[in-house]
Amino acid sequence: MATVVPGLPEQSRETVGSDLSGMGNFFIDPAGAARCLFRKWFWVGPALLISILAMIIQAQMIPFIQHVMETAPLPANTDPAQYQKGIQMAITIQHAVLYIMPIFVLVILVVQAGLVMGAASVLGVKAKFVNMLNLVCGVSLIGALGGIATVIILHARGEPTTMAELRPPLGLDIFLPEGTNKFLLAIVGYFSVFQLWTIVMFVLTFSVAFRAKKGTALLSYAPVIVLTLLFTLVGVAFQPK
Repeated sequence: MATVVPGLPEQSRETVGSDLSGMGNFFIDPAGAARCLFRKWFWVGPALLISILAMIIQAQMIPFIQHVMETAPLPANTDPAQYQKGIQMAITIQHAVLYIMPIFVLVILVVQAGLVMGAASVLGVKAKFVNMLNLVCGVSLIGALGGIATVIILHARGEPTTMAELRPPLGLDIFLPEGTNKFLLAIVGYFSVFQLWTIVMFVLTFSVAFRAKKGTALLSYAPVIVLTLLFTLVGVAFQPK
């Protein structure tokens, strides 16, 4: 049975500075990241930074989304005036999402931590919810970096013309030919460089922190992978061709 690593000194001398510097560990240092899991308020810093970055990314994406919608061919049997109203409503919703993004991000992180906690408990790992929340928030910083990369690529390419172009290839999907089934493209694209990086850092950090096998760590994260992939596929299902 896996057990929590006891007596980590960083837990007793947690400071704002140590929490901020600790965030960098989740990119390259599993051992350093593992020590952050046992701090009471470590999750606050990553959650706040992810929220800020998510708002910036959303603000940058809105003009791209609006351009794609306005330049897309008018659907058959659609009134142009009604279609334009639909575009305005969609953009209004995108702006509303921008302002509630911190709440949205926090809810997602808490849900993911709950999923990891549940799976880990079933697998015999003894841990507190805050440990899992710290871990999920820490590795999610890598995903935020992926969002920044997406925005940079879109700006470099110029204005996209389709919804599919709003998700530039960041993994093996770069090798898929044009016309590939959109669901296959979404599945392959989901496992981007940043997603794989996230999974690897989660597994290594989890293993060090809880003295667990890497297979146990991966299975603990599996519910998060399945859920987020499912949401990706649902989004693709409603994506115009």
